[in-house]
Amino acid sequence: MLINEVCKKCSLTKKAIEYYEKQGLVHPKIGENGYRNYSEKNISTLKEISVLRNLGLSISEIKDVFESSNKSLTLSKYKYLIDLKRQRVVEQQKCLELLIENYNIDKGIEFINSNLNNSFTIKEKLVQSFPGAYGIYLSIHFGQFLNEKIDSVEKEEAFTNIVNFLDNINITKEIGEYLEELTSYIKQEDLKEMNTNLLNAIDDIDSYIVSNKQSMEEYIKFRNSEEFKSTPVYKMQQLLLDFQQSSGYYEIFITNLKILSRAYLEYSNKLQKANELFIKNYPQTEKFFQKD
Repeated sequence: MLINEVCKKCSLTKKAIEYYEKQGLVHPKIGENGYRNYSEKNISTLKEISVLRNLGLSISEIKDVFESSNKSLTLSKYKYLIDLKRQRVVEQQKCLELLIENYNIDKGIEFINSNLNNSFTIKEKLVQSFPGAYGIYLSIHFGQFLNEKIDSVEKEEAFTNIVNFLDNINITKEIGEYLEELTSYIKQEDLKEMNTNLLNAIDDIDSYIVSNKQSMEEYIKFRNSEEFKSTPVYKMQQLLLDFQQSSGYYEIFITNLKILSRAYLEYSNKLQKANELFIKNYPQTEKFFQKD
């Protein structure tokens, strides 16, 4: 198919198609007459480029998608970064409204320092530095604790330690595939809701145990059953526990996260007390946190 037909079929200009060729995104065959001949595969690629460009992805980001073995996961990363940018735009609009109401630069600087500077740096750096499933998973999972600034030497060292840890860990194929699937299909909103429910339970663990007694006992019974031990979920839990215990996850990642985020430190302390109380009421659950 010649370029004029391709332009109509893909709703692209000649210049755009030629640009994508120069960027190495599409490779039409050159006929003996010197004309480019575009295959159905080329057309499919151009349509894909058109969609991704309209979604705001740059050429380098589109290359990232094309080279990925899991396009859904890669797009999840860019969606997450867009969400962070949108949050920043909201804060920028608030600052503009503040200045419109009263053009006070000192107040503007105060607002920027409190709400904008480095506010999402940690999350963005985790996703951008580690495009694989683990970096994205950690950023989303711990995102609610990563809104603080890196505003001290101690925090800078803690972040460096986290980056070095993530840069040197070896994720097995099984764990990688599991995290890819998890990250691709669990919505951020669902994860936030789960985290909120967990925080509420931790804040008042006594009431939670009383009001959920029956469902917890049923869950504990199932967790201790041979039926549960034959499920893929159990196998993956064992693999993750083994990975966390052998990789330095607790000693390096969690320890430095507590330095990096006061919010996580407070959460971790509450979680530890809640776990101790939970195990006191249900001693049989202690082994849930240990590898068989």
